[in-house]
Amino acid sequence: MGRLEVGGYAEVIATGRVGYINDRNRNKIELRFCDKSMINPEYIYFKATELKPVEINKVKISQLKALVRGELSLKELSGGTNYLWDYPEVDSKKYIATIEDLYAGYKSIKSKTPEEVIAWLDPIIQFVDEIDDSDKKTDYSIESEVLEYIYQDIFELYDFVSYEDSEEPGYNDTISKWVSKTCEELQKYIESKGEIVPETVAKSLVDRFDDNNIDDQDEQTQLLFKRFLDQLCDAKDSRAIQKRGYCYYCGTKVYPNDWIKARDAFIEYYNLTGDASAANTLGYIYYYGRCNDGVPQYEEAFKYFSIGHAYGYYESTYKLADMFSHGYGVKEDGKTAFRMYDYVYTDNLKRFRKGDYECKFADAALRMGNCFRKGIGCSENIEMAYAYYLEADLAIRERVKAANHYGDTVVYNGIQKALQETRELYKEKKKTIIFSYYPGWIKWMTVGHRRCRLTIKELSEGVLSIKAQILPRYDENKEFKTLITVPSADYSELRKSIRLKTKDDSSYSVVDGTNEMVFNHISYDNRKNITKFYMDEKQVGSITTAGYIYKPNVSRPQKKEGEKYHFVSILFEKQGRTYDYLCDDQSVTAGDKVIVNGYNGETEVEVVNTFDKFESEIGLPIERYKKIVRKA
Repeated sequence: MGRLEVGGYAEVIATGRVGYINDRNRNKIELRFCDKSMINPEYIYFKATELKPVEINKVKISQLKALVRGELSLKELSGGTNYLWDYPEVDSKKYIATIEDLYAGYKSIKSKTPEEVIAWLDPIIQFVDEIDDSDKKTDYSIESEVLEYIYQDIFELYDFVSYEDSEEPGYNDTISKWVSKTCEELQKYIESKGEIVPETVAKSLVDRFDDNNIDDQDEQTQLLFKRFLDQLCDAKDSRAIQKRGYCYYCGTKVYPNDWIKARDAFIEYYNLTGDASAANTLGYIYYYGRCNDGVPQYEEAFKYFSIGHAYGYYESTYKLADMFSHGYGVKEDGKTAFRMYDYVYTDNLKRFRKGDYECKFADAALRMGNCFRKGIGCSENIEMAYAYYLEADLAIRERVKAANHYGDTVVYNGIQKALQETRELYKEKKKTIIFSYYPGWIKWMTVGHRRCRLTIKELSEGVLSIKAQILPRYDENKEFKTLITVPSADYSELRKSIRLKTKDDSSYSVVDGTNEMVFNHISYDNRKNITKFYMDEKQVGSITTAGYIYKPNVSRPQKKEGEKYHFVSILFEKQGRTYDYLCDDQSVTAGDKVIVNGYNGETEVEVVNTFDKFESEIGLPIERYKKIVRKA
C-alpha cells in the first residue's frame, strides 16, 4: 500500500476522508483536504497511527474528453476527494483537446461558483501535457494560436481564482465576466469558422509586424496580418488604427499607399487618443497636399504641427519653423524660424552625443546650415553654414546605419546637395587648428561641466603631448562623446578623446606630482599664457604654453570603388525639391520625361539632372533608392 510520505495521500481511519500529505514531523503529519473547498483547503495535523496510506483514483484517457467538456466532474472522477493521479490510465488512443471541446468546458462553468470553476480548471492544468500538442507544431496556424490563447487564459484564470482574496468585493463578479468574455470570443470564432479570432490572438500576430517589415513576410502571413488588423480596427482598437494608418501612409503590399485612408486613420486615432504623434503625421499630409492633388493645405498643416510642437515633437517644431521661414500660410518670420530650429538642434545634439543616432539632429543641423547660408534670422556666414552641413552629414550617415526611417533618402540627398554647393563657396582649407589666445578645445571636453582627464607627456624642445579624455558622469549608463567640427578641414566627428600638442618651450605642473589630472573647468591668463585646471574649486594643475595645436584625424578621400550607378534628379512639381532616383537607362538626359512609382501610382515627371556615382561614393545602401520605371 505504500508509506506515509510527503507528496503521497492518506486516509483518516476514523472518518474516511482522503488528504494530501503536506508535511511530516516525526509522528505528526499534516494533511491538506480539498473535498470541501479547493480554494480554501483545510490543513489538519494527525498522528501517524490515525492514518493509512492510500492510492487515489486514476482518470482514464477515454474519460479526458468528457472531463474537458465539463460533462464529467472532478468530484465524480475522484470519488469526492478532488484529487486525481498525476497520469491518466491508458485505455484508448491519445486524446488531444479541440477548440470546440474547450469551448464546451467554458460554457459548463458559465454562471457557476468559484469552487465549480476551479474544479474544472484544475484537472485541465494537471493534464495539459496530455491533451495539448499546439506547442509541437512548427508552422503558424490560426488554430494553434487560438489554442495557445485558451490555455494561457486557463492558467491566468486559475491563478486569479486560487490566489486572489475570495472575500474581496467583486471577486465572484470578475470570475463570471472573465468566463463570459472567453465564451463569447470562442463562440464567435467557431460560428465564423475561424474568421473572427479572439482579440488577443489577433494582437499577437499584428504586434509582430508593421509597415517596415510586413512586405518581407510570406503571402499567407501578409493576408493574416491584414485580416486581423482590419478586425481590430473594426473593434476600434486605437493602436491597430494607428498601425493601419502608417501602412497606408508608407504603402505596403496589402495596404497600398492611400493618402485619404491614411489621413482618415490618423484623424480617427487622434480623436480616440489625443496622441500628438498623429497630429504630427497629419501635419505632413496637409503640408505636402497629399490629399489635395499636391496643393498644400497650410492652414490645416499649421494647426496640426502646432499641436505636435506643443507636445514636444521635434518634427512638428522644425516644420512649423519651415512655414515661418518661407511664409507658408503665415507671415514670413526668419527670427522665429531660427529660434525654433536652434531649439531642435540644441536638444537633439544632446541626444546625438549620447548615442541616440535615430534622433532629429541631422534634420536640425541641415536647417541651421540653411539659416547661416541664406541669412534666415541671422547674419550670413558661410563657414558656420558649412560646419552645420558637415554635422548634418555625419548625423544622417549614423542614422541610416542605425535604422531605416521613412524619408531618410531625401534628407541624405538634401544634405549632400547643400554640402556640395557650400563647399564651392567656402574656400578656406586648413588641416591644423592652433589655439593661441585661448584653449578653445576645452569646451569640447567639458560639455555640461563634465570631468576630463588629461594625460601629459614631454617631448623634445619643450613640446607637450596631451591626451584629453571625457569621463562619464556617475549617473550615466550611456557612453557620451563630444562633437568636434572643423569646417576648414572638412571634419566632423564624435570623439571620446582627442590628442593635442603644444608649441615649443611649454611646461606643466600637476598638484599630486604625476602626469595626469582630472578637471571640469579652467581659468586662462593670456598675458602669461597659463591655463589653470580646476576640479570644482580646487586647482589640480596648470600648463604654460604659447599655443595648443590640434590636427583632426581627417579621413583620406574615399577611392572610387565598386559598381558604377546612374542617377537622375527629378521634379514632381515646379519650384519643388528634386529627388534622386536610380536609372538603368543611360540614354535618359535632362529635360526628358520619365515614369516613376509615385504616391498615386505611376507618375510622369521631368528629369532636371543626371549624374553617375561609384558604390563607394553613394553613402546610403543602394536599396534605399527608388528606381525610374521607364522613359515616358
